[in-house]
Amino acid sequence: MRNQAISSVGGQRMAAMNFAGLRLAVPLVEVNSLVSVLDLDDSRSGASILSSVEVNGQELPAFGFDAELDLLRSVPDDYRVCVNLGDDNPELGILCQSVETLEQPVTEEALPVCMSSDHSMVTGLALNDGEILLCTNLSALVEYIATMDKSNAGPFLRSSEAN
Repeated sequence: MRNQAISSVGGQRMAAMNFAGLRLAVPLVEVNSLVSVLDLDDSRSGASILSSVEVNGQELPAFGFDAELDLLRSVPDDYRVCVNLGDDNPELGILCQSVETLEQPVTEEALPVCMSSDHSMVTGLALNDGEILLCTNLSALVEYIATMDKSNAGPFLRSSEAN
């Protein structure tokens, strides 16, 4: 029900991650850094962890999504970027085809009730230059991945254990 609690959020700068035909926007203030896919280590991958990436001397789990926003089990060849989320203290990486900073601040609107789901990472919708963006944030991503980890009996997301 967390999705229904969001009404209109004031305009904010967003980073839009591109996944096989859709764009998922996150607040730019939650983006710690970007890493090329060449820097990924897939030797520690698990049920939902595709890879790990080193950021500031810390190993972060890296995840990816398909066009249906389901967790990927292998890194597609065209996923070239890892967006590391978590402000000053990065928590996880999201693999995507590309990412861009949106030029203008966007206003996130609450999802219509018919689109809301307790287990969705999508927290709202935004309009940017005539394009509808799916919006999320670090908290929603951590919750979604932890839920998917439990349902797949995979390794539990490290950063969600503290929450």
